[in-house]
Amino acid sequence: MTIRTRLAWQFTLLMGLLLTAGLGAVYYLSWHNTQRQYEQRLRERAHTAAALFLEADEQSLTSTNRARQRFLRTLHGEVIGIFDAADRLRFNTQADNAFTPALLARVRREGEVLLRHGAQQVVGVYYPDNQGDFCILVAAQDYAGQTRLAYLRLVSGGVLLVSVIMSFVLGRWFARSALAPISHLVHQAQRVSAADLHLPLPAGEPNDEVGELSATLNLMLQRLKESFERQKSFVSNASHELRTPLTSIMATLEVALNRPRTPEVYVETLESTLQDAHRLKEIINRLLQLAQLDSHEAGLQPGSTMRLDEVLYATCEEVAAQYDPSRIQVLLGRLPADAEQLDVPGDRHLFRLALGNLIGNACKFSTAPVTCTLDCTDEQAIISIADQGIGIAPTELAQVRQTFFRASNAQGIGGYGVGLALANQIFELHGAVLEIESVLHQGTTMRVRMPLRKV
Repeated sequence: MTIRTRLAWQFTLLMGLLLTAGLGAVYYLSWHNTQRQYEQRLRERAHTAAALFLEADEQSLTSTNRARQRFLRTLHGEVIGIFDAADRLRFNTQADNAFTPALLARVRREGEVLLRHGAQQVVGVYYPDNQGDFCILVAAQDYAGQTRLAYLRLVSGGVLLVSVIMSFVLGRWFARSALAPISHLVHQAQRVSAADLHLPLPAGEPNDEVGELSATLNLMLQRLKESFERQKSFVSNASHELRTPLTSIMATLEVALNRPRTPEVYVETLESTLQDAHRLKEIINRLLQLAQLDSHEAGLQPGSTMRLDEVLYATCEEVAAQYDPSRIQVLLGRLPADAEQLDVPGDRHLFRLALGNLIGNACKFSTAPVTCTLDCTDEQAIISIADQGIGIAPTELAQVRQTFFRASNAQGIGGYGVGLALANQIFELHGAVLEIESVLHQGTTMRVRMPLRKV
């Protein structure tokens, strides 16, 4: 069932309940008023009968004639009975009556009785007189009132039926009108393919639900577009990077197999092939690390923590083992009064991997000493890694975080263009921010801003 149909049925059900309640209240009030009016008429008939048959000797001829004229205007199926104190019938309009001794006793006890007997309404009145105490009972059927109520039921049922049908039709129309922007949005979204992700959906009104939905979908399409572009770039660059060592391996082996070689040449060929295989393995490992971060397989474990100063020292020692240890200097600036603030949530091994990439790049692109500094403000720790190397051109600074991107002045230096992109993703995973400042031919400073632990 579509939302439009469901809304129409819900609207119809709501209107049906409201109309049923309203018409039911009108019918109940009409029925109650009809009952009370007819009971009053029966009381008047009882008093008219008393005036005509019990008070005639005490009234003037004119009053008696008026009572007689009122008495002659009988009700539908009317039965009048007058009983004395000994339950003897003194007057009756019909030969048979259903007035039982129990009913007479109840009238004497309560003074007035109102009840229904089948289709008839009955009024019993206790009437004391100078001739004795009497019970006057009047029974009649309110044929006119029942006819009006039956007509009211018929009209109410017709109104309810027509109203329910109109409610469903109008509900469908209102639902179609209300959901028209969403239908249009769905129609536009169905036309979007991988090649059309740059085309935004209609924005709509910014302050209504459809506008919010459109904005959310456009944001999702933008993220999908960026993801597809990254995937396309990743596959293209990965293919290129993997092809280079594979081509080198194939070329070396083809040359070696071209004609018989000396054992020394074969050893040299195998060593060259092994170097290319190691390079291929390193590229694949970096690609796997990136893939794990992209799929959140390397997400932070709950409760894992690390000491920033210890991580920095350990990383510097690890990188220094690959280069000249004297080239890396570690400086401590302002530290928090409570050392526990340096114990922050994070994965120690991932963070060391990211810092190691930054420090390794600084050592790779600079022959001068590399300075690693840990400084703190009231709310965050700042790890700065500064070198005096070749620097990065201003036009390329915005691209250095991209996977496989290598600056134009770094093409002759070993590397794969993966380390900085990997480090940037790891820092983002830890809630840290990587800032890069560089001056061409003068050096580069990278700052990692990490929130301190709140104690």
